[in-house]
Amino acid sequence: MASAAVPTSNDRNLFFAWSTYTSDYDTYAKWYDEEHIPQVMDAPGILGAQRFVIADTKPLPGVRSLDFGHLALYEMEGSAQGFREEVKRKLISQEMVLPDYMVQPFKALFLKSVSSPFYSASFEEADSLDDRHMFFAWSRHTGDDKTFAKWYDEEHIPQIMSAPGVLRAERFEVSEVKPLPGVEALDLGHLAIYETAGDLGGFREEVKRQLVSGEMVIPDFMISPFSTMFLKPVSPFFLPKTGT
Repeated sequence: MASAAVPTSNDRNLFFAWSTYTSDYDTYAKWYDEEHIPQVMDAPGILGAQRFVIADTKPLPGVRSLDFGHLALYEMEGSAQGFREEVKRKLISQEMVLPDYMVQPFKALFLKSVSSPFYSASFEEADSLDDRHMFFAWSRHTGDDKTFAKWYDEEHIPQIMSAPGVLRAERFEVSEVKPLPGVEALDLGHLAIYETAGDLGGFREEVKRQLVSGEMVIPDFMISPFSTMFLKPVSPFFLPKTGT
């Protein structure tokens, strides 16, 4: 079984905060890891947080590759409403202060899970998420939601779960939680997140092979191109202060 350092949830909600900065990276990273994330880790429902940047992995063929800068990813059990209210309170009270070198507004996104999580055997054996890498695939479709979800859960995700290093996959949509004040709220459609143990090179090559060989078929109801990101971690996975 996965350890306490690898939290699981059947109602996982996410908050993405993308940002850029004018300082040197070390100053930015020190503020994030030693001040900003610890302030957020006592918010209601928090499971963990981690920082990412775009990986060196070459994009898959035929996709629209996105880069919004540095990503701070916060994971919650259940609705992100309590998380939002606590972060908003700290910002308004100035208990939480964003440095002048942070370029504003942040691009941000609240997400709610719309599928069960898919776990590999490797996830069950994991004792840390510190080196997890991620592949994000945003999409929209012209068909009905039930057909779309059935294809994703019964065909597409199982095919991708066979790629090297996959730990977990899950599907998300934009949450009803109101955006934080002063941010640029994004809506890129449905998001499938694939988490891998370490480098994404083998994952990319296997997904590309399945696409090129015709083993993986994208239905006509999918609107092309997908918008994607390959991400690598630049921080450990931070657990909440309570150690859950």
